Amino acid sequence: MPPVRPLAERRVATHFLDAGAVSMADAIPFAPGTPSRQRAFERLKGADVLRTDGQGRWWLDEERWSSRRFDRRTRVVMAMLAVAAAGAFAALR
Repeated sequence: MPPVRPLAERRVATHFLDAGAVSMADAIPFAPGTPSRQRAFERLKGADVLRTDGQGRWWLDEERWSSRRFDRRTRVVMAMLAVAAAGAFAALR
């Protein structure tokens, strides 16, 4: 099963990137079309990846988006290494 949360977040972020909404001056309104995109929008707002101009328009903070993606990749790699180490330990016992 594909990772639904990261995919939905990436779709929302891509919407802003494609629209060029990467600064307060370029902020755009956003109306999520699906419940999963609404939840992704809320998560990105909570992480300050999506920021508002105070008038109902939003823009993507590219630095925070990049950092969020890097952190997620790091967690995935660490989890994979932990599973591999546990498997190796079990195989050697």
